[in-house]
Amino acid sequence: MIAPADILFIEKQDKVSLIHTGSSVYRAYQTLGELEDKLEYNFFRVHRSFIVNLNKVSKIEEVSNRSYEIDFAGYDKTALMSRYKFKEHKHRFTPL
Repeated sequence: MIAPADILFIEKQDKVSLIHTGSSVYRAYQTLGELEDKLEYNFFRVHRSFIVNLNKVSKIEEVSNRSYEIDFAGYDKTALMSRYKFKEHKHRFTPL
């Protein structure tokens, strides 16, 4: 079992979901939809292949007119966010 608070993001590669934590990457043979249903309110589907833990996001940067890159403090891998999901979740990433 992996504590949700330890998860940075989950990435879909082929038929495997890769669960990224600060120290390891775990394989899960469940769909992102199945994993998403089990996660807490601070996890968001930001791309067809990524779910991120909002509490772990350090920076979001536009990399093209179609996508954004999400960085996590102290972690060298990034997640992608589609422009449509950015519009949908923008209020969650910007201060009031």
